[in-house]
Amino acid sequence: MSARFDGPLESGASFPTRLTARVVTPGERPRVHGFDVEGDLARHYQPTDLLFLFLNGELPAAPVSRALTVALMFLAPVSVAHASTHAAVVGRLCGTPASSAFGVAAIGTAEHARSLLDDHAELIAWLATPRGSLPERFQARGAADLAAVQRLELALAPTGFSVPALAERPSRDAALLMVLFALGFQQREQLETVIALARLPSAIAEAFAERPANFGNYPINLPRFAYTESR
Repeated sequence: MSARFDGPLESGASFPTRLTARVVTPGERPRVHGFDVEGDLARHYQPTDLLFLFLNGELPAAPVSRALTVALMFLAPVSVAHASTHAAVVGRLCGTPASSAFGVAAIGTAEHARSLLDDHAELIAWLATPRGSLPERFQARGAADLAAVQRLELALAPTGFSVPALAERPSRDAALLMVLFALGFQQREQLETVIALARLPSAIAEAFAERPANFGNYPINLPRFAYTESR
C-alpha cells in the first residue's frame, strides 16, 4: 500500500511562469534598480557607488561614496594567517583550477565576515539603539587599536562624512563596523556582503601568487605526535 503525500508542488497552487527581476532589469540596456548601467552608471559613477546601489536601492551622496571607499580599503587586507586566505592558498597548491580557488576564497571570506558579525552582534544592537557608553568588550584594547582608529578618522576627514560613534574609542574592527553602519549598511546581510567583497580580492591575489604543487614552500612538516591509549 503506497502513501500519498501532498506538498506545495502537489497542492495545485498557481505558480508564476517567469522569475521576477527585483534588482537587475535585463535587456539591451540593463538597469540596476532602474538606473541605466551603460548610459549612466558606467559614465558617471564608481564601483563603490554601484555596490551601494545594489544593496540599498539608491545611489549614495558624495560624502557617503568617498567614506565607503575608505572603509573598503581598511577592510581589504587579509593575510595568509587568516583561514579564509589560507584555504585559498592551499587549494592553489593542490592544483585547483582558477574557478575553484575563487570559490574557496569566496566561501572563506563570507565565513570570515559571518564570524566577525557574530562576535560583534552586541555592538550592532548598540548601534541600532545606543544606550549608555560603548560596551567595554568593543573598546580599544591598546595602542595599536587606538592608532588604527586614528588613521581611519584621518582618512575619513576629507570625505566630509562624520561617524560620531568613533569618539567612543572603539577597537579597529568595531570602528569599521561603526562606519559601515553609519553609511547605511544596517542589515546583517548587507554588512556580511560588504565585508566579504572588500576582503575577497586579497584572498584571491594571495592564492594566485602561489604556484600549484609548490609544496616545498609550504610549512608541511608538523611535529611528531605521541599517541597513548586512554584508560
